[in-house]
Amino acid sequence: MKTLHQMNNLERAYLLARLFPDELKALTEFIKKEAELFISNIEKVYNEWTEEHISADLWFNFIYNFQRRYSKNGTRLYRNKRTFRDQLFDGYDALFTIHSVIHYTDQEQCSQELKHAIYMLFGSQKLINIKLEQTR
Repeated sequence: MKTLHQMNNLERAYLLARLFPDELKALTEFIKKEAELFISNIEKVYNEWTEEHISADLWFNFIYNFQRRYSKNGTRLYRNKRTFRDQLFDGYDALFTIHSVIHYTDQEQCSQELKHAIYMLFGSQKLINIKLEQTR
């Protein structure tokens, strides 16, 4: 087995999926809600964007790519560990997924064990620090 520092995002995501298979549905649904939250606050995100390494346009491309993958794969994203890994953690699109997974650790339904595993595998620093509000 590779050391943590030798693992890429795909390998880390697969390990997370293997360790917490019962959490994948809630995690995937949270990522979906996070995408919807960003889209419903699109104007605010553009106005408050401060990230220097990527643009807001690129960030929203990551979100739209997630939504396409979610629509195409549906329940396979959380029923199949390899689909979860391959569809959500491959390439630069993984930045949005990783951001969302880290944000999931702030949620009440995230167990301490899962939170620690996420921090160990992906860190604890969110990419985007814009406070978004649910719109009804």
